[in-house]
Amino acid sequence: MSTSWTSSDPRRAAPFGAPYVVPAEASPALHEDVRAGAAAAVVSVLLGAPVGLLWAALAPRVDVVVSGESVQLAEPGSSAFIAGDGSFLLAVLLAGVVGGLVAWWLGREHGPAVVLGLTVGGLAAAWVAMRVGSTVGLEEVQRAVDAGQQGALELSLRLRAQEALVGWPVGALLAYVGASFVRGR
Repeated sequence: MSTSWTSSDPRRAAPFGAPYVVPAEASPALHEDVRAGAAAAVVSVLLGAPVGLLWAALAPRVDVVVSGESVQLAEPGSSAFIAGDGSFLLAVLLAGVVGGLVAWWLGREHGPAVVLGLTVGGLAAAWVAMRVGSTVGLEEVQRAVDAGQQGALELSLRLRAQEALVGWPVGALLAYVGASFVRGR
């Protein structure tokens, strides 16, 4: 007579209740994660130009004096430079938050590639926004210089606080992590 006993229920045969563990959700394939991350980056970069135009429209302008070949600031100590950097930071933070929430909503089942795409795409988008926003109005000043006009013109600001470029990815990542935290992921 044998003393070993086997159960007809296979769950009882496994040690320490392992069969009662809830199986993990099937995650998307790696190429789908990479595609979702690339999509997040590309969409972010494409939104950089409109955000730059928005920044140029909302940021305060500075007065410049054109005399011959030179262009000088009318008020070099103006607080408009600080306000311009602040409005840029606000614009890219808002764009990043909206982008992060949309990326979480559409790509929440994907892996870290979406987060990487938001980071890289956000940095590139903020750079595009800076370049586009700072060129608004330059053409008018160049025409005035070429024509030899003299007088005062308004010019949009260029970003002086380069640190504000991280506003987009920081806003996107905070929104993504916040949405994940609130929804329990």
